[in-house]
Amino acid sequence: MDFEIREDRTAQGRKQLLRERETHFRLMQQGFSNEQACRIVGINAKTGQRWRNGRRA
Repeated sequence: MDFEIREDRTAQGRKQLLRERETHFRLMQQGFSNEQACRIVGINAKTGQRWRNGRRA
């Protein structure tokens, strides 16, 4: 996998998380659970759940 978790884990804002979001959805399509995909990408499981359910801030 060509994705690397970023070193700076501070809040990045909605637009800065595009790469993480794309990777999260790709992992979900490959059969990973939400929790597994979030752990790999380095985001909170609730964030992944919001993305999956289509909610926006």
